[in-house]
Amino acid sequence: MAIVTLCPQCQTGFTVQPEHLSLADGWVRCGLCTHVFAVDKHLYEMDDPKPVQEFIQPLSRPEQARALEVLPGKNDEWFSYTALAAMSLVLCIQLVLFQRHWLASRVPELAPALVGLCQPFSCDVYVLLDPEQVSMESSSFKRLADKDFVFEAVVRNLGDAELATPALELSLTSQGQVSLRKVIPATELGLPLALQARRTHSFSMHFNVEPAMSADIDGFKALLFYP
Repeated sequence: MAIVTLCPQCQTGFTVQPEHLSLADGWVRCGLCTHVFAVDKHLYEMDDPKPVQEFIQPLSRPEQARALEVLPGKNDEWFSYTALAAMSLVLCIQLVLFQRHWLASRVPELAPALVGLCQPFSCDVYVLLDPEQVSMESSSFKRLADKDFVFEAVVRNLGDAELATPALELSLTSQGQVSLRKVIPATELGLPLALQARRTHSFSMHFNVEPAMSADIDGFKALLFYP
């Protein structure tokens, strides 16, 4: 007794091996016309090939006997799709982490989510630093009393993304020479820690100078910088 299958498209007969039934959920491709079919739905047991000579004739001649090509099964396809999806997800996470500072500056609403994403990887998220995109639009220095002064300025973010607030270096001069230099960190300027894109931000600072030095102060120099 022989177990054979018949291609439903070209009617070519093939011998059936056990692996054709166990692998790929029984799906095969015809070696002659490449038609795909379920082998378990086209099985025949042959005791005497003579009554169906036209069916078993290809099997009786070695040159026409062809191997069935096993196709990927549904489980294999599911595993391939899952692996591809996992690799795509990992790639996306790597890209987001690599561009996290740029994303946080361009879309501030994403910053909390990016911080949460960074926690398992021990990374941080900070706003972009770009000194060329931060401009001091105007500034003034006034004496309020003998030793009391006020410095006022307007800072503008020229870029299209949020930028970290820079620090200020304020130099007080006397007859063109620097008499006193003060460095004020961003946290003490009274400005937000991030300057909004294409926006101006104003601030003012009051401070005292020793009486012996304050009498000679007649000018100032201001510089914004990132430490």
